[in-house]
Amino acid sequence: MPLSQIRNFHLKIQFLIHFIFMSVASMGGWSANAYLFYNSILIVLLLWSIYHDQSHEPIQLAIVVNGSSILLDILLLVMAFPGSNDRAREKFSAAMAILHLIIRPFSTILLIKSLEERSGASGVLTGLLTGNRSEGADSYEDIERGSSAAHSSAKVGSYDFASPQPL
Repeated sequence: MPLSQIRNFHLKIQFLIHFIFMSVASMGGWSANAYLFYNSILIVLLLWSIYHDQSHEPIQLAIVVNGSSILLDILLLVMAFPGSNDRAREKFSAAMAILHLIIRPFSTILLIKSLEERSGASGVLTGLLTGNRSEGADSYEDIERGSSAAHSSAKVGSYDFASPQPL
């Protein structure tokens, strides 16, 4: 079976990469429980988006969590980076956390592309940032005004249902 035919292939690869980096980076005692907490939330959201492949919400939440994890990783690395007297295990796990931090922006971009594929619209991120509505909102028909097709078909016999008249 070709890789392109595997359902949610890109999400499964992202899940695997984040899972491996999270596991290796959490091996050291330098990282607080916060690192494990927000990365576990990301893992759950990725699993949710793989399971519910028609829903947009899990990927949207994963984008937010992964994007905010960039800032949280930087804060954690600045505040709790292992010193020169720490063991090699601590330094290795911190190095893996740095590598995980480096891949996060690329992972976020891939999540955005997955969201665009699911929603069928391009420029999801630009639409969110500029406040533009989706294509479905542009085709909204106001009930009060109606359409010209509705006016032409609203006449039955001699009575016009499009404009109310007394009987």
